[in-house]
Amino acid sequence: MKRLHPLGMKMLRDLWRLRAQGGAVVLLLGLGIGILVGSLGMHLSLGKARDDYYRESLFAHAQVNLVRAPRRLVAAVARLPGVQAVDARAAAPVVLDLPEATEPVTGRLLSLDDPFTTPVNRPWLVSGRWPRPDARDEVVVNQAFMDARGLQVGALLPATIRGGRERLRVVGIANSPEFVFVNPPGDLFPQPERYAVLWMPRRALERAADMDGAFNDLVIRLAPGLRIEALEPALEALLGRYGAQRPRGRERIASARFLDQELDQLRTMALVIPPAFLAVAAFLLNVSLTRLVEAERSNIGLLKAFGFHPGEVAVAYLGLAAALAGLGTMLGLVLGQMLGEWMATLYLEFYKLPALPFEMGLGAALAGAGTGVLAAVTGSLSAVRRVLALAPAQALAPPPPPAFRRGPGLTESATRRFDALTRVVLRRILGFPRRSLTTIAGIACALVLLVLSQSFPVGVQRLLDISFSLSRRQDVSLSLAEAQGRDAFRALARLPGVERAEASRAVEAIFHANGRRTDEALIGLPEKPMLERLVDADGRAWPAREDGLLLTRSLAGKLGAQPGDRVRVELVDGQRRSFDLPVVGVVPVTIGSSAYIGLEALNRAAGEPQRVNGAHLRLDGSRYRAFNDAVRESPAIVGVSYVGLARASMQKIFDEGAGAMSGIFIAFAVLMAVGVAYATASVTLAEQRRDLATLQVMGYGRREVSYVLMAEIVLLSLAALPVGLFAGHWFSMAFMQAMATDMFTFPSVFQPATFGTATLIIAAAIGTAVLVVRREVDRINLVESLKSRE
Repeated sequence: MKRLHPLGMKMLRDLWRLRAQGGAVVLLLGLGIGILVGSLGMHLSLGKARDDYYRESLFAHAQVNLVRAPRRLVAAVARLPGVQAVDARAAAPVVLDLPEATEPVTGRLLSLDDPFTTPVNRPWLVSGRWPRPDARDEVVVNQAFMDARGLQVGALLPATIRGGRERLRVVGIANSPEFVFVNPPGDLFPQPERYAVLWMPRRALERAADMDGAFNDLVIRLAPGLRIEALEPALEALLGRYGAQRPRGRERIASARFLDQELDQLRTMALVIPPAFLAVAAFLLNVSLTRLVEAERSNIGLLKAFGFHPGEVAVAYLGLAAALAGLGTMLGLVLGQMLGEWMATLYLEFYKLPALPFEMGLGAALAGAGTGVLAAVTGSLSAVRRVLALAPAQALAPPPPPAFRRGPGLTESATRRFDALTRVVLRRILGFPRRSLTTIAGIACALVLLVLSQSFPVGVQRLLDISFSLSRRQDVSLSLAEAQGRDAFRALARLPGVERAEASRAVEAIFHANGRRTDEALIGLPEKPMLERLVDADGRAWPAREDGLLLTRSLAGKLGAQPGDRVRVELVDGQRRSFDLPVVGVVPVTIGSSAYIGLEALNRAAGEPQRVNGAHLRLDGSRYRAFNDAVRESPAIVGVSYVGLARASMQKIFDEGAGAMSGIFIAFAVLMAVGVAYATASVTLAEQRRDLATLQVMGYGRREVSYVLMAEIVLLSLAALPVGLFAGHWFSMAFMQAMATDMFTFPSVFQPATFGTATLIIAAAIGTAVLVVRREVDRINLVESLKSRE
């Protein structure tokens, strides 16, 4: 058996001797690599599952909504250059009268031909069967609604379709690529128990919705590389006279839009959070190895004097770092696999995909391993340079003692008023500033992550407070099928239980500015609304203006627009007017990417005075049921958004999704704080072992000796508190900005409770680590500790 090289044996002994600090380094590397690998792997897996689903289900690249067009036009659309497939559907709003539901349950009915040959947006059957083509009452319902309501195949659904009463029988449960994420009209987040998607045989739906031989919903698949904007003139020529809106690309379809933004957030999470863990791990590795080299000066000198090449000695210390990096990488890959599988389960509850197997992927694994190696090399570089720089004669000589001079120096003046042991502590802190600063930096980094990990749930809660307590102060918002006159609004205001009503109008528009174009909503509000208000991230209300546009920060960023610029607005329905308006303000809202204007100004610009398509209502709670019964009986109402239910839904989604993820990161940050604290205490003990033994020989008891160790760590921890908390708040602001999406901007909130929690956690970690290390003081071997290193 080949004998291990002497330097290899030394490396193994050093690895065992540094097991406490090394364990902390391995833990931190593992946590950082685990988050990196889990996030990158989940990004890859979710993106692959999405792309596979879109491809296999023939997801549309564009959608066109119309009023009513004859089916004979479908062939003409299919012949347009670049069109691969087209499907013309009848679509109709539906109100489901479920006896167990207090509030109206609404939905969307879509016509279905042969489900096996549907050329675009082909649904896939989860259970049951497809409706018979000649059936008049059979439907297939989306899985999210059926699960939320606890319904099974065979359930009967009383329904109102365009004023007519029907009794629908569920024969199957299905999903579709356009409804991976299902949100009701007027709501950004899903409420699966209150909104259903139903597929019905085409002839049956045409009869029920009075759409015989016609369609009002067109979905199109395009050739690779072609954008729908290239076909707009041709589609306008064919469909414009039938009330067609401008086509929406896939990026404007709600389900695809939210899924794309989820992928963006996963990538951000992988790029922002893991580097913090890995930086702390590299820092601890640097501290441990640098102090090991200082402690082993004479050993290094002896090795070089005995003929070992300086490079060989340096490689031994580099190998120590590589061993720790290897262990940390293995731990990180295991944690990343576990985190990714958990995230996949979480996403499947939120996004209705056929499957979401977590695949770490070679790229993510290599990124994790490469990051571990980078952290090891970075952390060991200065220590290895010191090894190479030490000449044998210099290394064999004892290091020059620190100069503690009497006089007016900072150290002397700062310590002279204290007792002897406290002066020892302060002299160590002030006399070795570099060592003290590294300890402060390590503890501050732990605080940064503790504050950072709590910032997202705090920001989410602030977002909910702004959106539902300050902005949406109504009880319910109603949406009409189309813009109507003021009489329609007055009818809504007279519904049972309505105490206050405010009109609104929302239209789809195309905005042009600075050579850029984007599709978003243009919303008209009263000049001084009391219910639905435009409120920014600071809680300030912005009144709608009659003289120009208020742009959300997200929309302004897309257009590169600032106050004073002019924006070209093209309405996509109605008379399709185009007009120029000045930007009178940019509002940093938390939710949405829209433009706002005074209601009357919008109607004038659209050439349709006194029109509304929505109303915000405050209700008398005692007449809640009567109000809901009246809404069920109103065929003109196609969307009902209950603010309280919407908030509860968003809260649940954030708690189960982002909240659970934040909980994982908080747990990781706590473990990191414990690792930093224990490594700091262990390194401090290793450095002071000889001094502590000397104090015991001089007659000091174990309590006094422990005081020297504990006081130094506590004082350095106190010095790290303001640094870590301030840096944590700064990094939190940067993180929240990085996590912002097209639809959501998470406010950065200064909350004393966050600082208090982080301080308590780090104090508990430091206290526990100090108590554990203090037991080592009782076991100090005076003879071994005071031996000369020869």
